[in-house]
Amino acid sequence: MADQDWWAKDNAKDASPAWHQAPPPPAVVPPPPPAPDRTPARPSRRTWTTVAAVAALTLTAGGVWQHAQDERRAQEREQKAAVYKGRSGTEFSLDGVQAEVIAQWNSHRDHVTVELRSWYDKDAKYLRITASDKDASKVQKYGWYIEEPAITLPVHDYLADVSVRVEVGGKTWTKGTKPSSRTVRLSPTDLAYDAKTGQRLPHD
Repeated sequence: MADQDWWAKDNAKDASPAWHQAPPPPAVVPPPPPAPDRTPARPSRRTWTTVAAVAALTLTAGGVWQHAQDERRAQEREQKAAVYKGRSGTEFSLDGVQAEVIAQWNSHRDHVTVELRSWYDKDAKYLRITASDKDASKVQKYGWYIEEPAITLPVHDYLADVSVRVEVGGKTWTKGTKPSSRTVRLSPTDLAYDAKTGQRLPHD
C-alpha cells in the first residue's frame, strides 16, 4: 500500500502545478528600430567656402568678359567714326531691273533719307522701299518712267547701320503679284551688306 500511495501521490503532483509556481513570463518583443534621419546633412564650412570661391571666380570671369566686350565695341565705334561718310549705296538686279538703293545722312546726323532708284528703266513697273515702320512705293503709269520712292527716318545712333527692304517688279509684273525683294544693310561708312548673309555688296 505504501508503494501505491507513493505512485498516486506522485501522479497527482505531476497533474497540477504546485501552488507556489508562478506563470511563465511573457515573451519579450524587441522595440522597432528607430526611423532613419532624413534631415539632410548640413554642408561643412569647407564646402561653403568652396562654393563661395567658385561663385566669386564666376563673377570675376563674367566681369572680365563683359569689360573685354565693352572695349571691343568702343574700339569698333572709334574705327567707324574715323571713316564716317554719311552716305551709303549699292546696285543690284531684281526681276530684270537694274536698281540702286541709296542712304544719305543729313548734316546734323539725326535723320537719314533712303531712296530706291531704277535709273529710268522702262521695264521697272513697281518699286517699294521699307525701313523701320515706314515705307514708300511707286507704280509705273501710262508707260512713263517710274518715280523713285524715298523715306526719311530719325537717327538715334549716327554710326548705326540702316536695314532696308527693297521690292522691284519688272517687265512682267502686274498689280497683285508678289515682286522680287531683298534686304540690305547700309552703313554710314559708305558700305553695304546683304542683311541675311552679311556678304559685302558692290559699291554704287
